[in-house]
Amino acid sequence: MSHDHAIQVRFAGPDDVSAICAIVNHYIAHDTSNLRTEPQRESEWAHDLATYGGRFPWLVAVESGAVVGLAYAKPWNPRGAYDWTAEATVYIAPGNTGKGIGSSLYGRLFKLLEQQGFRSVVAGVTSPNPGSEALHRAFGFRWVGKLDHAGYKFGTWYDVAYWQKDLAELADPPRPTTAPTED
Repeated sequence: MSHDHAIQVRFAGPDDVSAICAIVNHYIAHDTSNLRTEPQRESEWAHDLATYGGRFPWLVAVESGAVVGLAYAKPWNPRGAYDWTAEATVYIAPGNTGKGIGSSLYGRLFKLLEQQGFRSVVAGVTSPNPGSEALHRAFGFRWVGKLDHAGYKFGTWYDVAYWQKDLAELADPPRPTTAPTED
């Protein structure tokens, strides 16, 4: 799909679930970018990949055969009127930040969502998180609001900021979205 700094970005598959789970569980245990307080099971990730991966892009970044990052989209809201808005998430394996992996993943993710016919993409960002905020700004997201003191983790209350990126002009009526495909 793409090659940046010897990083291959490709669609995630069932064989990637263990690595995906390990990366995200690191952030659950050690960081506030994910406000879960309990680790996720591989079966949860396998279920989500099977449930959403046919309609939304689920991508991994691979370096020397190891998954070093992931980015995926899911429904922002399951109600039908929101079918053209996706929610995006990106995680980079510990020790691999600052290599452009997040940018490679997000760039590919947003290109796919646009090709599929999505109108916009949103991201919820635990605040403060200067690195994530800068990444979203760099990709053309705009801050659209926040939930004050929405999550409690590690003895502290955190806000959650919402960022939105337009992918397409408004259409009336919008065309149905399509499944993600490789170039």
